[in-house]
Amino acid sequence: MQNGPHRSVLLISLLVLISLCSFVGCSEAVGYSRIERNHPGGSFDQEITTNTETDSFSFLVLSDIHFGRTEEGVYWAFDEFFEWVDEYQNSDEYPLDFALSLGDGTAYSKEWEYQKYADFIMELENRSIRTNAVLGNHDVRNIGREYFTQYINPSTARRFSHKGLSFYLLDTGNASLGKNQLDNLMRAAREDPNPKIFCSHFPVYGGPDTFYFSLSNPQERALLLQTMVESKTGLYLAGHLHLSSKIYHFTDTTTEFVCESFHGRNSLFESTLPVWYVLTYQAESHAISIVKYSVTNAKKIVHEEKAIINLPR
Repeated sequence: MQNGPHRSVLLISLLVLISLCSFVGCSEAVGYSRIERNHPGGSFDQEITTNTETDSFSFLVLSDIHFGRTEEGVYWAFDEFFEWVDEYQNSDEYPLDFALSLGDGTAYSKEWEYQKYADFIMELENRSIRTNAVLGNHDVRNIGREYFTQYINPSTARRFSHKGLSFYLLDTGNASLGKNQLDNLMRAAREDPNPKIFCSHFPVYGGPDTFYFSLSNPQERALLLQTMVESKTGLYLAGHLHLSSKIYHFTDTTTEFVCESFHGRNSLFESTLPVWYVLTYQAESHAISIVKYSVTNAKKIVHEEKAIINLPR
């Protein structure tokens, strides 16, 4: 979906106005009283490297693996995927420096699902692809967060830097960041001079037809979007949608990309192929290209260029 600059400014202004109007007469800071307070958000205090010179590189993005999903028609293409990884790492393309898993690695937050998820991540790391995962709503059922910190990463929200860019991994498993995490994110992003990429399970917006699947609190969305625009956040990556990808431009250099699911499904309710993405940062143009890979029903891997995202300087 393409948006002119005037429409982008209007959307941001409208979201902030909704936030303000919701809190007229409130004694607390604007935009906070309805945001979940008990969410176990992260501090984003991890050390980052700030570089004036950036290098080109590629990384892998996938979402909604859903180990343990039992619905009709759900299937995976692990063999084809790992064969592709091995070929890609030995090709003329920029090698995959790391991977991002955008949540819902499990279906029901069961321990054995987390163990399968951890084995999958280990398969990537055995190929020298460090994997960074965020929590999805299917990962936080019962004691899912405990299993995540045991098997996947001790921190459910954190940040890291790579070749001049900063990556912020958000815990939106409850369809919200919560006040503490949002406070910490706004502070850390404001103090970080690098161009940024936010990584989440839930979309921040995605467009009017994705509204049901996005973060649940309008005030939180407004504050998050304001933080993105003001802190050089060029790209917000999310999953959760499954059925299709979405590109939404808030400004010329602040964009959201919503990914399709890594598993496929052949049913009345979903007809999807296994999908993953390669994102390549081109230092010379200061832009990120997004290429989609999918496994067809004939077990052939095909690819499609989805977008080129300009980052703020």
